[in-house]
Parts: sequence; C-alpha cells; structure tokens
Amino acid sequence: MSFKTGSSDAIATIPGKVHDQIEYRVRGRILHTTARGPFKELVEEIPATINEFSQRLARQGLWGQIVTFQQSAFMPPAAKQNFANYLKLRYENPEIRPVVALVFAPDVEDGALMAPEFLNCYLDAGVKSQVFEDYASARDWVESEIHHFSTRIEWRDQYKIGDQAIDEQHRELFKRAAYVLAATSHEGQVISAMRLLQYMRTHLSHEEEMMRRLHYPKLKVHTQEHLEMLARLNIISLRIANENLVKSDLEELLGDWFLTHMETADTELARFAKASR
Repeated sequence: MSFKTGSSDAIATIPGKVHDQIEYRVRGRILHTTARGPFKELVEEIPATINEFSQRLARQGLWGQIVTFQQSAFMPPAAKQNFANYLKLRYENPEIRPVVALVFAPDVEDGALMAPEFLNCYLDAGVKSQVFEDYASARDWVESEIHHFSTRIEWRDQYKIGDQAIDEQHRELFKRAAYVLAATSHEGQVISAMRLLQYMRTHLSHEEEMMRRLHYPKLKVHTQEHLEMLARLNIISLRIANENLVKSDLEELLGDWFLTHMETADTELARFAKASR
C-alpha cells in the first residue's frame, strides 16, 4: 500500500466534541476527525451525535471527512469487522456518503499495517476513500473532490434563449451558483453566495432596463418574478451566513424555478426583442 504524500500541515488543536478516543469538529463541508488508538472496540467510541453532523453536511451536497490517526491505529479483527458493518449500515443510502481521507503519519504505530484495513472498510461501504501520510494532502484531495462534484446547477447550451447578452449572463449565474455548492469552507460559501446575489441583481436590472427600453407589455409581470427570485435568493444567502446551507434549496431555485423562468418569461422577452429590431 502506497501513501499519498505532500507538505506537512498538522491539524490545529481546537476544542470540539470529545468521546474517549474520538474528537471531531465541522468546518465548512468537511468533518475533521482525530482518532487516537489503539482501539479495543472502535464503534463504541464513535459518538452517536456524529450522525446529526453527517446529516447536516449531506444536506449541503457532497461532503468530506478527514480522519487523522494518532498514537496507534491498531484494531483487533473482531473490532474491524464491527466497524465495517457499522459503515455499511451508516452509509446504506448513497445520497449521504462522503469522500473520506484517512491520514496515517509515519510515526503512527501500526499505521502501515492498518491503513489498508481501514481503507477497505470504507470502500466496502461504497465510500470513496484514499490513504494519505499528511493532513495537507488529505485536505487538498477532499476539497478537490467536493469542488468537482456535479450538481443539477450546471449550464447547458439547451438553456439558451436566443439573446447573446442574456445567455452569457445566465451562464455566469449558473457558474456562480455552482461555486457556492463547491465551496468547502463556510467563508467560501458566504463569499460565493454574496457574489451570486450581487450578480443576480445586476442581471435582473439589465433585463428590466431592456424591457423598459423596448416598452415591453409584460414588464410588470416579469419584474414581479424577479422580485420573488431575489427574495428567495436573499433567504438562501442568510441561511448560508448562519451555516445552514441546504443544497436542495439552491438547486430548486436555480435548477427548477429560475430555469422555468428562463424557458418561459425570458424566452418570450428574447423573441419580443428580436422582433423589435
């Protein structure tokens, strides 16, 4: 078994949930876990409240976990089998599975021996996982996996309505929404959400100015839809600021509601603009 390696970057000591040999904390889209062995019975050391954090993270979309082993990684065969069964049950639903990085530094006792054993436990449960020798490499991999995760918020050329300027702005909106879901830190989520909201306002103002210039007969109805959209996006932005991002909320707004608006109201506007030229 070869380890993924990289620059040294130890986990900062931050007070968090502690239960015997397991410590964990949530930062952005990643559950950081420290496991201090040896483990007589690992499953019994896992706090039940970890499920609450896992479910909250899963609502944001693909999430990650970095498990850093310290002191010793030894676990007897019976305990390993119990842990494998626990993971299969816990991640029976593929929608809540994370990507997991397992960190075994060279000085961890029995790390080289147990790394493939722990890795197989996660892989057998259907969880994408890799083994690393240092935290920095593990973090980079997890963040990369989350960033490249595809969602319903993905621009497709079939969404074009026939007006080049509006189409480019719509494409940019989808890209900025994807950045929100791809952000792995809370700060990144907040900044991405702010940029999305700002660009949405700019885009809608552009459309409304265009409708006024064309004396568009459905200006009032179209503008009302814009106001509703901004109100919903503002609520989502506030939730993100309070660390309550729910992936389905943003997907519903842009992947369903906004898409319908594009295919109906915006398409009708583009046709009117073309006929008015």
